[in-house]
Amino acid sequence: MTRNSEFEYLYEVGRIRSTVFQIGTRADPSVNKPESFAVILFFELSDGTVVEVAKVDNAEHDEGTIHVDRYYRDVGADIKDFNVDIDGLWEGEAYLEQHWQQFAQTHLDNHGRATRDS
Repeated sequence: MTRNSEFEYLYEVGRIRSTVFQIGTRADPSVNKPESFAVILFFELSDGTVVEVAKVDNAEHDEGTIHVDRYYRDVGADIKDFNVDIDGLWEGEAYLEQHWQQFAQTHLDNHGRATRDS
């Protein structure tokens, strides 16, 4: 995934040590009228690889729609959380902004600067 082509917009939310964490948003057809969306907390490696830490999206699953993918969790832990009080793109973005430090630190503790192994 390359950030320029993937996100409608993105911004830095903060740094932990030398790692810069960002939130990027994509929506279809647009952020003003999203039918489908994803808001992603991530960092980028020096080679351009995007490492996702957490994602709020409304991709439909058996358990429901809006959920959080918790890539920061340890290997073997359930990453999907459908028990969230998030009603759309903007609430999903606010959720990640509110919790980014906890999610980012947990990712670094569990996985370092690598992607989460399944």
